[in-house]
Amino acid sequence: MNKDELITALTGLTKNRVIQSAAIIEKNNVNIDDLLELSLHKQKEIAFRAAWMLEYLLTTQPALFSVYLARFLDVLPKQNNPSAMRHFSKMIAIITDRKANNRYQQLVAQIDFAPLIELLFTHLIDPQTLVATKVHCMQALANLTPRYEWIKEVLPDTIDHLITVESIAFFARAKMIRKQLKRKT
Repeated sequence: MNKDELITALTGLTKNRVIQSAAIIEKNNVNIDDLLELSLHKQKEIAFRAAWMLEYLLTTQPALFSVYLARFLDVLPKQNNPSAMRHFSKMIAIITDRKANNRYQQLVAQIDFAPLIELLFTHLIDPQTLVATKVHCMQALANLTPRYEWIKEVLPDTIDHLITVESIAFFARAKMIRKQLKRKT
């Protein structure tokens, strides 16, 4: 499947079609680099659906997606579509989780996340960022505290500030993150 065919496939996708399309992509040996590029597409629906597809592949096909992890991390700072960023931030939270797939754990241990930590904090405090993205950024940052201990000092203060301006959904996850941070003390 070439990139134009992939754009056509991504146009008008529903959740069930994303799952079906993921199977098609795997069977047709679609270049995940094309999918990463399309996640930055100027048409926001295509970018969103490409990011959705990438998240699906990350969670269901770690052997396949792990090969593209470094490329994904290179694309992440370029992502400016708020809906696509929700999926990207969730993907970071998934791969940095202590219970992540072993392939991701091995790769993540070798990655310097310092440049991305600033990006995660930026999204977390930006009033224009969707709450789901903020929640995933907060989770990813908490997941990175064993390697970057300074996050444990800054993240609770950031959460305290945001609690006063964010929604109940944010508050619920913040409560879980605080417990997670205390367990790591």
